[in-house]
Amino acid sequence: MYLDSNIFIFAAIDDGKLGQDCRNIIRLINEKKISCAASFIVIDEVIWILKKKVGKDDAIKIVKAMLSMPIKWISLDRSVIIEMLEIYEITELDPRGAIHFTSMKGSGLSIMVSEDKDFENVEGLERISASTCIERYG
Repeated sequence: MYLDSNIFIFAAIDDGKLGQDCRNIIRLINEKKISCAASFIVIDEVIWILKKKVGKDDAIKIVKAMLSMPIKWISLDRSVIIEMLEIYEITELDPRGAIHFTSMKGSGLSIMVSEDKDFENVEGLERISASTCIERYG
């Protein structure tokens, strides 16, 4: 499974059911009950949002914890960006969404855990919510 940045963001800042589901996903990853991948662009997105919500120091702590998790981190390189442009041309995804999709696809994954409904109706991608992930794998 591929993890979108919003899973980490909601885990950090949401006190409701969504935040709990996201924290449970992180627990399952840390317990190695599920295996996940994410692009390094997730780091940028998480730190950018969390800096505004919880402050720079806490955002850095959270990102360092993310990097210590047993997640396959996918590098961004020229080939990802070239393919992103092709995906961006033929879908309604924004450029960052196209990077996520390209990174996921390049790693042989087809399921993305995300609360972002922009990923629905993209051929070759099954978006599942945090709650669906917990129902299936938790």
